[in-house]
Amino acid sequence: MSVEDASLVESNDSSETDNSVEKDSLDRELDRIRLRRTDKDKKFPKTFDDVVLIFGVIAGIVFFGGVTLLSSGMFAGDSILIDQTLSKTPLDTGGECRDMQGELWYQIYSEHLEIFVETHNARDEKSSVLVVRFTDLNESDIGEVHYQSGQGDIDISFTLSDEINPGDFLLIVSFYQGDYDSELSVTNSTTFSEVSEKLKMVGNEKIVDLEVTTHSSIYISDPDPRACFTMEILGGWGWILMAAEWAGGRETAMLTGGSASVPAWWMAFISLGMSIFFLCVQYPLMHRMYHRDTDDLLTDKQLRRLIERTLRKSENDQRITIKFEEMKMQERAISIDVIIPYNTTNKTIGQATDIRAAFTRDLLEEFAVFGEMRPLQIKSISLDGINLNQNPEFILSSNLSIIGSERSILSEDYSSFFSGLSANGKLEDETIHFLNKWFKTNNLIDYGSAIIVDDESVLIRVIYTPIMRFSYFFYRKSFVDMQEDLTDYLSEVLAKNLGPRELIISARNEKATLSDRALAGRVELGSNQDDLVGEAMVAKQAGLTGVLLQNPFMGDILSSVEYVAHSNRSRIDKYGFWGLIVFVWIPFMASGVLVGAMLGLVARMRFRRVLLACLVGGSAASITWAYTARGIIEFMERYHAQTFIPFLILLAFVFTYLHLRRNKRRRREELFRESMAFFATSSNSNV
Repeated sequence: MSVEDASLVESNDSSETDNSVEKDSLDRELDRIRLRRTDKDKKFPKTFDDVVLIFGVIAGIVFFGGVTLLSSGMFAGDSILIDQTLSKTPLDTGGECRDMQGELWYQIYSEHLEIFVETHNARDEKSSVLVVRFTDLNESDIGEVHYQSGQGDIDISFTLSDEINPGDFLLIVSFYQGDYDSELSVTNSTTFSEVSEKLKMVGNEKIVDLEVTTHSSIYISDPDPRACFTMEILGGWGWILMAAEWAGGRETAMLTGGSASVPAWWMAFISLGMSIFFLCVQYPLMHRMYHRDTDDLLTDKQLRRLIERTLRKSENDQRITIKFEEMKMQERAISIDVIIPYNTTNKTIGQATDIRAAFTRDLLEEFAVFGEMRPLQIKSISLDGINLNQNPEFILSSNLSIIGSERSILSEDYSSFFSGLSANGKLEDETIHFLNKWFKTNNLIDYGSAIIVDDESVLIRVIYTPIMRFSYFFYRKSFVDMQEDLTDYLSEVLAKNLGPRELIISARNEKATLSDRALAGRVELGSNQDDLVGEAMVAKQAGLTGVLLQNPFMGDILSSVEYVAHSNRSRIDKYGFWGLIVFVWIPFMASGVLVGAMLGLVARMRFRRVLLACLVGGSAASITWAYTARGIIEFMERYHAQTFIPFLILLAFVFTYLHLRRNKRRRREELFRESMAFFATSSNSNV
């Protein structure tokens, strides 16, 4: 051996030694992190965020239960005590309300060119007629009168006729009740005259000012103070405000309530109640899912080593050989992308999609342990074309040519060959018999199975479909459960004839998707419309956290929240705690308490500081909007622009929808385009 060759060998040995030492060091670090994160202490509450979660659940029960009780009318439904008391304080900017208990009162308002009139506190057992007429300022009739008949309280809506020119008018409302034997139907002055002898006016006429502008809009001015809201009315408006805020944001809810003269303190209370509930419940859950202590954060080398040693387990389970020297990884703020090249062996029975699902499942299980919640995208590449994937829908006999060159070779002594073949054939027949029995016992349909028996192993691939309607939604057993069940069953019933052979089983639910087989917690899909291809999967969280945050509905919301948080992280990194308060406070879409909480997580702020910042910012936003919404509406009414109020509410809904849709599209593009470019660097993909 020359001096140069000896030097080269020594250099290679030194390099391998260094790599081995580095891997051992990384393994020890990963094992320490795993030990910390798999602490078996199940004490609850254990940390401050657990206490906040308990408080949030209790607050939610009290808040939603209270609104439900009020809206049902079961608890002092007719009482006006709360509204009447608070209307006398600075909490109600609209001034003191009027006690109308036991008295007939009217609610009169307009929307676009339509006028609405509703009565309250009318006697239910009496026949009723509501009369609405228009006069000029001298109370001279101008020929437009509307009637509505019924029983008890009545509401009527109508649009002014085109004959009424712009100007100032009076709207006069009167209400009649009495006993009437036959069915009451009043549509005009004639029929009203026919029944008026048995009806008497209840209370006094209600007169309000009405202005028809040149823009064909209507402005109603009622000089009387508003009637106090009963408990039941407040409860009903509570649900309306919650629905409006959920669908279109805090701004939409406040404009909706302000246009109907809902007290500002009640709008602020409903908004604050929702903010406290969602923040104190969902933020601790998000913190539990995403937060990692500084010592638990994985470096690039640690992450690569974690992926490598996890795939070595997958390599053994799937009976394949992974080319680790050709494996590639791309780490980004919003995803982790991995290219995994592999070769099949003589014992490989899984299809390419099954192997990819196994890679994903094993990696996601490890990611869940280490708290890595970034979406994972995998491209697995089969470097050869020889495996059972090429023909899945038949039952194979012992066929040594398919197994490959590593199987037993025929010898000159044909007697041992034929005796072995007979034994294998008998074992195969028994396997088929018990496999069919297993399908029937578990109410499964054999959707295509493959069996190979030789002197070294029994290889079985099972593709099944549950015999039940809507099995995709209701069949809860995973392929792992069925695989383990079949392995235990066949190991027991074939024990006598199995001998030293290795039992290798692969099971798959034909109706399951790749994400189901990978046991992912959340899945994001590319869009063919945008030429985006791929599946990004997030590690599954067990328990309450997974149930609440990783269902399809919340998954969509959570991914959008993550994206907005990442997009705004630079601001919080710059301005910190006070910047987070302002971010939650500012009246723009997607800046609520949940986005603020996620932003605090992304910026690695302490739990208590994030909670305090979001509570302060959210409270400021609710109070600001509640006490300015009515002022905005009155300003518009003063300048006869109240017809724009419904338009503003609609605009808020549309803007929210478009904003969420844009965020979702931009996140999908950012998530998949760079991954597609990364995966394009490899070829010969089997998947």
